[in-house]
Amino acid sequence: MGKLLYYLPPLAPDYSGTASVFHDLSALTVIHDASGCTGTYTGYDEPRWFGSSSQVFCSGLRDMDAVMGDDEKLLAKISAALKDTDASCVAVIGSPVPMVIGFDFTGFATAVENRTGRPCLAFPTTGLAYYDAGQKTAYLRLAEKFLSIFKKPERTEILSNRVNILGASVLDGFDDAKLDSLIALLEDAGLHAGAVWGMRSSLEELRETPKAGANWVVTAAALPLARYLRERFGTPFIAGLPLGEQERGRILSGLNAVCPGDEISAFLAMPPARELSADAVPRTLLIGEGLFCASLRANLEQNDSSSVQIASFFPEAKAVFTNRDTIFTSEADLASALQNPELEEVIGDPLFREFLPADSSVRFTAIPHRAVSGRLYA
Repeated sequence: MGKLLYYLPPLAPDYSGTASVFHDLSALTVIHDASGCTGTYTGYDEPRWFGSSSQVFCSGLRDMDAVMGDDEKLLAKISAALKDTDASCVAVIGSPVPMVIGFDFTGFATAVENRTGRPCLAFPTTGLAYYDAGQKTAYLRLAEKFLSIFKKPERTEILSNRVNILGASVLDGFDDAKLDSLIALLEDAGLHAGAVWGMRSSLEELRETPKAGANWVVTAAALPLARYLRERFGTPFIAGLPLGEQERGRILSGLNAVCPGDEISAFLAMPPARELSADAVPRTLLIGEGLFCASLRANLEQNDSSSVQIASFFPEAKAVFTNRDTIFTSEADLASALQNPELEEVIGDPLFREFLPADSSVRFTAIPHRAVSGRLYA
């Protein structure tokens, strides 16, 4: 019961994270549920739903479908929908009910491919994990499905000044304007943007991923994808966001130094964090997406001698954590952290402000996070 949310709205679930990855891929996306989970994704978690078109369908799961296990009915619906669309692939995404009835996602994906001839990826998401877990799995499955057939490019085949952007998720605040600013930053440095994983790029553009000279990771959920691409194709990566001159310089210097097949050093690959003594007390608390917070911390600690702690409700953030950082598993964890008497500043979603003590003098800087507050602050 400790994980129940009494004051915060439901945080973006794993099925929303998975569906968001497929939004711009011209995929036929099917959320296998009775319509509530589909409504959560399209109505609250997916800002592109209101300004663009995407082939997102609800399976319309009903009581008797769950009781009788009528997979043929869903298979027929997908086959019919594909006759009226030019979908590049099919994504079947789970919800709590398929979890309870033991729906065979792997077998169903095979049945879809055999019946329709279209590539199908199925995800046994449950709604019990958060969006970052859904995104991580979607990125990896897409790479394994569509890139594993390619061999490691020869050095002459690699475009050394092309950089893929990995993890540009709308659930972490990326929109066209922010993505354009990242691309402009690359172009000003003499580099060119390749595939963008998370938004905008088509499936065919994602297939060009192995030809890039480097990958730029912009959210923690895409770090496993970056490691897969490094192991499979030898593509080095750098992670972080250009928040301040130090981080901007680190990212661009690292990308410009890359030659095909070379490695970026461990120091350059991730946002640096100051070494602290065991008894150091954090004065600033950053709450949000892990990689964003890590880059912001690097900037803040450059200009201030006080220590900065990162906290997040989303477990993929642990990939960039130091030993002073923490994952919140409940609202009680958040409330407890904000009662720290040494705390001077909190940076996070506006909804977190409500957990500060009534007489608190802590400075609060609001940065909305779509995965937390939905479209309340859009």
